[in-house]
Amino acid sequence: MIGIYDLELEKLKKIILERNAKRVLLQFPEGMKKESLEVMRELSSVCEPVLSVDPCFGACDIRTIPEADLTVHFCHTRMVEDERVVYVPCFSDADLIPVVKKALPLLPKTVSLATTVQHAHRIEEVREFLESEGFKVLLSKGNGMEYPGQVLGCNFSAVQGHESQAILFIGSGRFHPLGAAYYTRKRVIAADPSSMLVQEILPDQAQKEKYARISKAYDARVFGVVVSTKPGQKRFSVAQELAEQMRGRGAQAFVLVGDMITPDVLDYLPFDAFVITACPRIVIDDWKNYKKPVLLPEEAVELLKITQG
Repeated sequence: MIGIYDLELEKLKKIILERNAKRVLLQFPEGMKKESLEVMRELSSVCEPVLSVDPCFGACDIRTIPEADLTVHFCHTRMVEDERVVYVPCFSDADLIPVVKKALPLLPKTVSLATTVQHAHRIEEVREFLESEGFKVLLSKGNGMEYPGQVLGCNFSAVQGHESQAILFIGSGRFHPLGAAYYTRKRVIAADPSSMLVQEILPDQAQKEKYARISKAYDARVFGVVVSTKPGQKRFSVAQELAEQMRGRGAQAFVLVGDMITPDVLDYLPFDAFVITACPRIVIDDWKNYKKPVLLPEEAVELLKITQG
């Protein structure tokens, strides 16, 4: 354990030795990079550890380099199939029940459960507790997910299609619960076991932001349809099909490709608006940071239905 997270270092050492990996690239998400020095010291007994200092946005953002025999990707489960990559989910030892107890007054009688991989190994405990309190609990495994209730910023299938009245999300940050509200149009109660903060996110809030983005792009006529080169986000065929669909509705649409998709990159390009086929977080979390409109693909289609008929 390092802090409250299990980084499985002894297991990693065995894998490194079994694969005879001499040099190993380590990938951490931003919040975990502070643990990198301790991990490098620990692994240096079996290999030469090399730290990737590039931002890492999730399991979709895998880095490999020719100079490294192996990449160890921390805090996510497998999305990209690559025999050179080992995934470490970094399970948390946080007790989830105290924050769930705090959330009880906000919960309806039928609720779906969602969480990130760090807490997925303890989500069954939450179900058992809620059921003992008289709640009907829906817990299912999403498409491509390893654990029941596990969601990603681009995959909320674990809670879609449920006949529940609300979603209880256990984890930190607003992105996942906001995304759950956006894609399911249900009320989300977000419970953070680290801060003990419980907050309610209403589907109306997500829908209001959606139509604010569409309104901002109302006068746009020239669109850049953006594809990411990150392995788990590269949806070139989706971007091509979307650009053709937009052209068929009278818009000018061109495909753009890039690794880091930020306001600094997009705002100064000669396009009226951008459609992001990469991580939806770029739009849902950060759209207010862009000078020009940024839309999700389904929002672009809806915009053209409004403007072109």
